[in-house]
Amino acid sequence: MKKYLVIFLLIFLGGVWANAQVSFQIIPQKNEVGINESVRIQFLLSIKNEEIKNIGRLKLPSFTNTQVTGRQVIQNQSIDEEGNNIFEYGIEIILRAVKKGNIRIDPAQVTVNNKMYETKPIIITVSGNPNTIEESTSLNSKLGEVFLKLKVSEKNPYQNEGIVASLKFYTRRIELLNSLTNLVSPDWQGLFVQPIKERSHTYEQEIINGNSYFSRIIGSYIIFPTQSGSIVINPFTLTLRIPDGFFDEHDFNIKSAPVTLQVKKLPEDPPKNFHGLVGQFSMKASANKKELQTEEAVTINVEINGKGNITLLKSPGLTLSDDIEQYTPKSKLESEATMNGIRGTLNTSTILVPQKAGNYNINVESITYFDPKEEKYKSLAVQPISIQVSANNIAKNEEDSYKVFNKDSGEINHYEPKFIIKNKVTEVFKKDHNRLRKILIIILMVVISAIIIIIGIIMFVFKRNKKHRLKKHEEKYSLYHLNKEKKLTSSTLDNTYISSNTTDFKSELSELNHLAYEGADKKEFYILLEKTLMEAARQLLNLEKGSFVSASDLEDELAQKLGDEISEEWKSMVIQSQIERYSSITEQESLLSVYSKAKELINKLYKNL
Repeated sequence: MKKYLVIFLLIFLGGVWANAQVSFQIIPQKNEVGINESVRIQFLLSIKNEEIKNIGRLKLPSFTNTQVTGRQVIQNQSIDEEGNNIFEYGIEIILRAVKKGNIRIDPAQVTVNNKMYETKPIIITVSGNPNTIEESTSLNSKLGEVFLKLKVSEKNPYQNEGIVASLKFYTRRIELLNSLTNLVSPDWQGLFVQPIKERSHTYEQEIINGNSYFSRIIGSYIIFPTQSGSIVINPFTLTLRIPDGFFDEHDFNIKSAPVTLQVKKLPEDPPKNFHGLVGQFSMKASANKKELQTEEAVTINVEINGKGNITLLKSPGLTLSDDIEQYTPKSKLESEATMNGIRGTLNTSTILVPQKAGNYNINVESITYFDPKEEKYKSLAVQPISIQVSANNIAKNEEDSYKVFNKDSGEINHYEPKFIIKNKVTEVFKKDHNRLRKILIIILMVVISAIIIIIGIIMFVFKRNKKHRLKKHEEKYSLYHLNKEKKLTSSTLDNTYISSNTTDFKSELSELNHLAYEGADKKEFYILLEKTLMEAARQLLNLEKGSFVSASDLEDELAQKLGDEISEEWKSMVIQSQIERYSSITEQESLLSVYSKAKELINKLYKNL
C-alpha cells in the first residue's frame, strides 16, 4: 500500500512541476559578427502556470570589447494551444562589436519567488569584416532602397588644405528620415576634423539613376589632411530604428562607402618663416595716431583675415627702434566652421611708448602661407607705419596735466606728460586687478567686522545671563540661610546650638560661601570644607583637640550616635571634598550646591550637640 502511495505522489508532483515551469535564457541574434556590426541579445524570463509573487531586478553582466547602442524591455503575457498561461519578461540589448576577437557574455541573474535563476554564458565571435552584402540585402528587402553617402568637396587636396565633407542619408520612404537613432564616426586616422555645428533638418528630393530619393544631411565636417599620400576615410555607421509589428521595434545598421583621398605634398623648399599655414589670407596694419610726443602712447593694430587652417596662425612681430618701449601684445582669434570652410580673423594690438623725439618706421613681420588654388607660397606684408615724435613742452605739460586729471578716460591714445605717463600706463594694465583687490579687501573687512560684532554680542549676552543667574542664586540661598537661622534661633535648643565649649563655624561657613560664589579656587574650597566637617564631627563626639581619629572611626561614632543616614551623608561629603579638589573642571553652580548641602549637614550635627 505504501509503495503505491509513494508512486502516486511522485507522479502527481512530476505533473505539477511539468505544468509550473520557470526558465531564464539568453537568446543571441547571431553567434558571429563583423567589426562595427550590431547584434541583438535577449535575456528572456519565461514563467508557465505559476503564481507570480515576486520578481526581482534583472541583473545584466558587464559587456567587454563591445559598445551598447540600444536597450528595450520585453514584456508579454499569452496562452498557448494547451491553455497554459505564459508570462514573459526580459531585456533586449543591442551591441556593436568594436574590435576583432571574442565577446564573452557572462550569466545574467534574476530572482523569482525567492529563487535565483541564471542564464548560461555565451561567446560571440567578431571577425574582420561584417557580411555587408547579406545585411544590405536583408535591410533593403524590409525597407526598400536606403543608403548612406559621404561627399567631399575635393578628393585631391594638398596637405593641410581644408575640404568640406557632407554625410547624406538617402531613402525612397520619407517616413524613414526621422528613424535615425545613432551615428558612429570613423577613426579619422591621418586627418584633423572640425565638425560644422549648423545642421539642416530639412530634406531634399533627388533623382539618382532614374529613381526619386529623399535625402537629408546628417553630418558636415571640415577635414584637414595632416599627411601626404593615400588616406582612406572609413565608413560611417548609421542605426535606424524601424517599427516591426504593432509593439516591437528593430534596429538596422547601414554603412557609407569608404572614401579615398589622394593628398598632394606641399612644394619643396618652403620659405623659412612658413609654419604650415594653408589657405587664402590678407593682412593690414594701422596706428591710432601718426604724430605724438615723447612718452606718449600709440597703439599698433594688425589684422589678418582668411580661410584655411587658421588655428596655425601666429601674431606677427614688430621691428622697432631701441628708443621705443614696447608692451606685451594682446591677440584675439575668432573663427567659424561653415560649409565654405573655416574662416576667421586674428587681431593683435601692441602699445608703444617712444622715449626720444624723431621720425620712426614701425615694420610688421611678414606671414608666409601656401595658396592651394594658385599652388604656390605667398607672403603677407604691409608698408611700414611712420610716426613723428616731438619733444615734450613744459607749458603744454601743465595744460594737459590739468586735462588728464579732470577727464575720466581709460584711453591710452591721448597725450600724457612725463610725470604722469608711468602711472597711467600702470593704471591701464592693472586697473581691473586693483579694482578686484580693493573689492576683496572691502569684503574681507566687512566679514571680519561682522564676526567681531557677533562675538561681542554673544559675549555680552552670555555675561549678562551669567550675572543674572548668579544674582538670582545668591538671593535664593541668602533667603534660605535667613529662614534657617530664624528657625534655629526660635527653637528650644537655646544655648545648645553653640555652647561655650564648641567652635563657632560662622566664619568657616562664610568663607565657604565666598569661595563658592567666586568659583576661582576650587581646591581651597574643598580643603576648607573637609576641615570644617571633620571639626564639626569631633565637637559632636566631644573629642579632645589634637587627638588623632580617622575618618572611618568618626563615621562609626556618628552612626552609633546619630544613625546611618547622617553618618553616610557626612562620609559622602568628606570623600567628595577629597576627590573634587583635584578635578580640572570647575562649575560655580556645583560649588554653591555643595556649600548648601554642607551648611545643612553642619546644622543637623549642631542639633544633636
